[in-house]
Order: sequence, then structure tokens, then C-alpha cells
Amino acid sequence: MEEKIARQEYIFGKRTLIELTEAHQGREHSFPFTELFVKENPGSEIVDKILKKLPSYVKVHKVSVSKLDALVPGRNHQGLVAVKVSSKESTLDQKDLEAILPSKPGAFLILDRIQDPGNLGNILRTAECFGFQNIILPDRESAGITPVVEKVSSGALSFLKIFTVKNLANTLELLKENGYWIVSTSDRGTEDWSKLPDLNELAVLMGNEGEGVKRILMEKSDFVLRIPMHGNLSSLNVTVATGVVLDRLVNRKLP
Repeated sequence: MEEKIARQEYIFGKRTLIELTEAHQGREHSFPFTELFVKENPGSEIVDKILKKLPSYVKVHKVSVSKLDALVPGRNHQGLVAVKVSSKESTLDQKDLEAILPSKPGAFLILDRIQDPGNLGNILRTAECFGFQNIILPDRESAGITPVVEKVSSGALSFLKIFTVKNLANTLELLKENGYWIVSTSDRGTEDWSKLPDLNELAVLMGNEGEGVKRILMEKSDFVLRIPMHGNLSSLNVTVATGVVLDRLVNRKLP
């Protein structure tokens, strides 16, 4: 009988690991990696910002660059590769979402078919920076949580709850049943952002890189807003658009 071996997951890249290490100071019980492979003769930045700040239980291995290349083939590891803490909660599912909703855990960001790993990673980083901790992704037509997404997000995944669901339309209805208002954006929407409910009652829906939000999802939105544009072009990259929307929602002046 064939034995199934768990796939090892890695976090890599200087910026990602420096930010992860600094963000988890004082939170050693939830440190995101257990082993660190670092190139021989690491630079002072790595020593000062990572190696000196690791919890005592993290094992550090000084290895050759070829060893690092073998751990994450084809990736720009920049001399650092960490073994990610295995966790069944790296992504949550519909049942987890249903269980948490009655407690009103705060605002949600819903990402409809974001297929480029770079965009997804940057959006997750942006969401964390603006205080959004709850993310909903469809299990199909999405980049998913990959090592590239992890690297681009620069450690944001350690602070996010990511729910993967089968049907976004049904999920929007579930959110509404639990007191949430659905907010989406369109070039045909209104610019009046002042009438939105409290931030913690909002589920923000951002759409696919090329097609935007699916029509069936747009029709379920309670508010369809427009980002005011002042140049000659009429649209923004989804990562930039997400940043603009979250900034307007989080930093708006309430009456």
C-alpha cells in the first residue's frame, strides 16, 4: 500500500522573513516557522533582523546556495528558506465561516476569481495593512494560497483568516442573513460613500482582473460604488483598486 507523505511547505525571501520575524516579536507561541535554512556567511541585515530575534526553538541551518535552490526550485529565495508551521487552518471552509458569523468577527473582503498569484498576494498584504482579517475566496478560478502568494504577501497570511467556499453567490446570501451589507465597485456605481453602514457590518467584494465582479454577484450587492477617476484611463489594476476601496472605507469620516 502506498504511503502518503505530507508535502513540506516553505516560506522564502528576505523581505518576507524579516517582516514575519519582526511582526511576531512577543508572539513566539504562534511563530510561523520551525526551521530556517540560511546561506553560509549571511549578511548583517539577515543576522540583525532575523537570526538574533528568533525564538530559541527555531532550528537554524547554514547551508549552501545550491541546497536552498533545491528546496524551492526556480524561486528567488534571496538566501533564506523557512519551513512553514503545518496547520490545518491555513485555509478554512464554509462550515468554519458559518460557525464564526454569529459572533460578527468584523469586516470581510471577498475576492472573485483573482487568478494572478502576484495580485492575490499583494491584495492580501493590503487587506492586512488596513485591518481586514477575514478573507473569502472561491475554491475554483482563484490563484489559491501558493508559496508565491505567501512570498508576495510578505507575511500577511499569518494574521488572516482565509475561507475557501464553493459558491460565492450563496456565501453572499449567508453574509446578508447574518447582518452584513455587500459592497462592490463598478464604473456605473455611485460616488456617494457616506451612506455606508459601520465598517464591521461590511463585506467588500472585489472582482476578477479583466472582467470585474460577476453580474450575478453584482446583483446581490447592497451598495455599488464608483472610484472617482480624474485621468484619461477608466480603470485601475485590481490590487490598486482594492487599496483605494479599503482606504476609503477604513479612513472615511463618519458623521
